[in-house]
Amino acid sequence: MTDRPASDWLGKRLYDRYEIRQELGKAIGRRTLLADDLQAQRLVVIKVITFGVDFEWANLRLFEREGEVVKSLDHPGIPDYLDYFEIDLPQVKGYALVQSYVDGRSLQEHLQAGRTFGEADVIDIAQRLLEILQYLHSQTPPIIHRDLKPSNILLSDRSAHSQGQLYLVDFGSVQAPFLHSTGTLTIVGTYGYMPPEQFGGRAEPASDLYSLGATLIYLVTGHHPADLPQQSLRIRFEAKATHISHPLRQWLRWLTAPEITQRPASATEALKGLRTLQDTGALSGLDRLLSPSRILVNQRQDWLDIIVPPKGFQPRQARSWFDLLVLVVNYSIASSITGMIVKVFGWPILLMLGLLPVLWLVSSFVSVTAGFMAVILLPTSASNNLLCQLHLRLDDHNLIIYRETMVLLRLRQVFFKAKREEIVCLAWGTGQDTLEICGIRSRYRLNRQKLGLTMTEFKWLAQELSDGLGVKLTSVE
Repeated sequence: MTDRPASDWLGKRLYDRYEIRQELGKAIGRRTLLADDLQAQRLVVIKVITFGVDFEWANLRLFEREGEVVKSLDHPGIPDYLDYFEIDLPQVKGYALVQSYVDGRSLQEHLQAGRTFGEADVIDIAQRLLEILQYLHSQTPPIIHRDLKPSNILLSDRSAHSQGQLYLVDFGSVQAPFLHSTGTLTIVGTYGYMPPEQFGGRAEPASDLYSLGATLIYLVTGHHPADLPQQSLRIRFEAKATHISHPLRQWLRWLTAPEITQRPASATEALKGLRTLQDTGALSGLDRLLSPSRILVNQRQDWLDIIVPPKGFQPRQARSWFDLLVLVVNYSIASSITGMIVKVFGWPILLMLGLLPVLWLVSSFVSVTAGFMAVILLPTSASNNLLCQLHLRLDDHNLIIYRETMVLLRLRQVFFKAKREEIVCLAWGTGQDTLEICGIRSRYRLNRQKLGLTMTEFKWLAQELSDGLGVKLTSVE
């Protein structure tokens, strides 16, 4: 039996109750129909699977699973299950799943119609989808959608104060372990929105978060994720999303990290990060620290600069007095030696020029300059503690760590530079007093005590790097 034309369905009455109005969608062996429920006097959506030349039993199993899952759900962001029955007509045999009708278009259709989504729209959509995923993943065992994409998200027409009600539909690819008697998984999903692990038949709650991130990337760029460049399996969308803020780009990178362990562990964690972003303009809220913080944050659209100022002179600490002594000794030695050299070798020249009376002035100027340069140029811990600030600068391509002097000359010394995708781990050490940033070619270790940070500040700094890089924090012995 061949798949019947759409016109053959129009006007047909199924189950002596549902009268077909029009066809909404079509796939091999499956159709989605809009119908009048003559008994309840309302519009409904009917999904049908028919036995034809293209029929496959695997598709029927997915269809039955969708019916079972939808029947078990109760959420305002998911269309209601209404009915499930067998179709036994002379020309067609199959099964039908009936759900409540949603008056709206898919995000895919909105984009194709020319609608654009600003940052506030994207954050709102993300928040509402995460709340739906929270509900699905909180089931026992978790229900994983596995095919979250723009065409499976319906958005009703916007009103004066809202961009419309949002619904997640099409649970035909859902993974619900309680429905698997054999323990096997079917590889389903849509290329561009599927995380790497799903190609191997593995799906976890974080897999839906990847699909969500890819969907939002489509909204902000207008490009299908599969059409965007990739590097080390990571979607490189940043060049097409310069109109959204750096923290939101960080959050999207976090969701779409190729390695599942580097994504948020749950929809709740992703939602918490999104709300923190809304409240503070960053993924981790520095203003929520328990005490005033020494850390400074300089944030622009394309980069984030975390600045740790010098510890400064603290009269009650012996270490500060020692640091000051070191600087004084450096200054004295450099200025004394330079002054002697000027006097020994400079006086004949000045004598010939008739400028001998200014010898003392020249010698003093040169010696003072030499002492000053010694203080700021010699790489000592004393100058780091009293005169230099540490910068951790993160942009869409690189992480750069450097020190910069704070006395007249702004000299920069780079300690670490790596491309974002080359950073493989952030590792705690020594009771969380050190944080090691591990790149493919180099690594750098931050020490809390040397930076003069509280534990709360240091943890915030580590979390901000973790969120921004999409690299999970780990612990080492």
